[in-house]
Amino acid sequence: MIIAGDLTCPTAALSKQLTTVFENHASIFNNKAIVLNLEGLLGEEDLLQATVPVLYNHASVLDTLHSFSTVVACLANNHILDLPAKFNATIDQLKKRQFNYLGAATNYENAYAPVSFKDGLQEVIVFNECWDFLLYHQKNPTQSIHIATIQFHRLAQRVKQSKLDNPKATIIIYLHWSLDFETLPYPMYRQFSRALIDAGASVVAGCHAHCVQGGEQYKDGYIVYGLGNFFLPNHVFANGQLFFPAFAATQLVLEYIPETNKAICHWFDYKETDGNHSLQLLESQPFEASALLKKYSPYQQMEQNEYIHFFKKNRRKKILIPLFKDYKNERKLKALTKLLKIRATFARMMARVNLIKWGS
Repeated sequence: MIIAGDLTCPTAALSKQLTTVFENHASIFNNKAIVLNLEGLLGEEDLLQATVPVLYNHASVLDTLHSFSTVVACLANNHILDLPAKFNATIDQLKKRQFNYLGAATNYENAYAPVSFKDGLQEVIVFNECWDFLLYHQKNPTQSIHIATIQFHRLAQRVKQSKLDNPKATIIIYLHWSLDFETLPYPMYRQFSRALIDAGASVVAGCHAHCVQGGEQYKDGYIVYGLGNFFLPNHVFANGQLFFPAFAATQLVLEYIPETNKAICHWFDYKETDGNHSLQLLESQPFEASALLKKYSPYQQMEQNEYIHFFKKNRRKKILIPLFKDYKNERKLKALTKLLKIRATFARMMARVNLIKWGS
């Protein structure tokens, strides 16, 4: 199966360019299951002129996924609430194509429900949740649309129970977390990802940072803290003002084979030339032998206390941003998240009046 990052194609032309990506790399993508973050509902093209980033997809994006045997669209992300009125129509289109979806629903319990499918003979169970901070400027639920937010202890317990109920199943955790353009995972993400592996998960994968954050093996499990964007085109949204720095051009697509518990890292470079958006393959290597993975994951051999010091020194975003060292102290985590929301609200106000760039 393929585990990829953010997918956003707001026009039919962009969907066609994505189809070309899949055709050019058919040996990687064809006839496999894919789990990805659908970064926005199905919407209208005139929203590209919005002064703030309103992320959505043209209906044709679903046709681009026809080459996959199974599609799992993860909806636990902050941009689903950009266009809540489009939710039911989007779900109808996903159902029409028999695509799996999770992470958002019109009621609380269904938003948190995992999905299961067969990858060959192997049963696969997927959980999908979003860091609640990322909804700082939105009300959850909005128009009765609930986004599943990460409840650390509850999710670990649900994974543990799922493994007890289905001991032979492969469990994939797909999390929408971190800050834009932060290149390292928060210490609590390493701590929590390992707890999820201990609970029975085989793979923990994250997105939202829009850049690769590396990964590591832990016991028999695989962790990728940030996959980077998959296909989220530059200079398209927010009247062309939304674009990503050069270091965000590298994308990681993880291929996981449940039957053998092996993983392969497929590395791509995003290119934008005269309105054409493409992904060029850099290399494909086994997870444990990937030189690029080691480059993006200097922390692989670090114990947690050592990593906290490393993160504090080397993280990109420091001003008024907590370290987020421990997910277990719920009261402290709630207070730190509240402070971060205040900072983010101020930064969003500055971006709206063009004092800073979106994502800064």
